[in-house]
Amino acid sequence: MTRRAPARRAPAVRLPVAALDGLSAPLTPAGVVLGADPAGSPVTLAVLRPAGTRIVVLGALHLARQIALRTVAQGARLDVATGRAAAWEPIARAAADPSRVQVVAALPEWPPGAHGPGDTDAVLTVRDRGAAASGPGVPLGPWRTTLLVLPALTPAVADAADDADVVLLGRMPPQEADLATRLWRLSEPMAETLRTLPDHGVVALGRNLWRRLDLVTADRETAILGPVRRA
Repeated sequence: MTRRAPARRAPAVRLPVAALDGLSAPLTPAGVVLGADPAGSPVTLAVLRPAGTRIVVLGALHLARQIALRTVAQGARLDVATGRAAAWEPIARAAADPSRVQVVAALPEWPPGAHGPGDTDAVLTVRDRGAAASGPGVPLGPWRTTLLVLPALTPAVADAADDADVVLLGRMPPQEADLATRLWRLSEPMAETLRTLPDHGVVALGRNLWRRLDLVTADRETAILGPVRRA
């Protein structure tokens, strides 16, 4: 019986402390994975940031729920104000700590500058207006993000959509696509993209941002949220 020679270790590399500032390592962009671009590369969104953030999801309830589910998986607290609790309760049931997810008809009104219980937590607040959820707005602050879910783009909600840091758009009927074109000064090819998106298609729109992507949903997420559909 022969014995193998011990594996040789690579020689240690010694660098002066001053050289550490010049070192870097490739990093994957942090955030919640929204989906994949046409080349199949993941597209991520920094849902929770040091600065308060506003996100609007138009005509894509499944995407809003998927963002919420993935944000909870990262350890954030989730508050949902909705008139269709049945659509959101599966996320609470799937959470590792269901006490960190609340699904209510209306959120309480916090005093100016307050964030309520868990003040040091990162919090995603969802305001789902698909079933006329009511109640006051929630103050923004570090690691506080408000996600407004709108079933359709109308003149009444245009200002709220235009004020967002990022707008995520699902397929739109012609009249909504026309309004979006006027609101964001889109080109005709962009408007046509909005009219013809498949159920799994999404456009991310923001300042100097237009990105077409497709939702990518894991089997476990499909078991929790159901199949992808527009609303």
